[in-house]
Amino acid sequence: MSIKHTEIEIIPDNPFTNCKLGRQKYADVLTGIVNLYDDGFVLAINNKWGTGKTTFVKMWEQDLKGKEYQTVCFNAWENDFKDGSW
Repeated sequence: MSIKHTEIEIIPDNPFTNCKLGRQKYADVLTGIVNLYDDGFVLAINNKWGTGKTTFVKMWEQDLKGKEYQTVCFNAWENDFKDGSW
């Protein structure tokens, strides 16, 4: 058996179109929370490896951009310094 990972295409006008896990409802809840904070805030999403956090954040970020929100996405995994140097 071989496992093949493919990226989900995130369509700018409807980023959750190809999501088969029904994640848009979670994005909608989080967007509602974002709306409660006029000055912005930091949100960390944490779960086990392979659960789709990065994919969800990419879809949600595109959804927010489509609604003219300003976003900054920081992926700690991609920005980890393994050797401790800067």
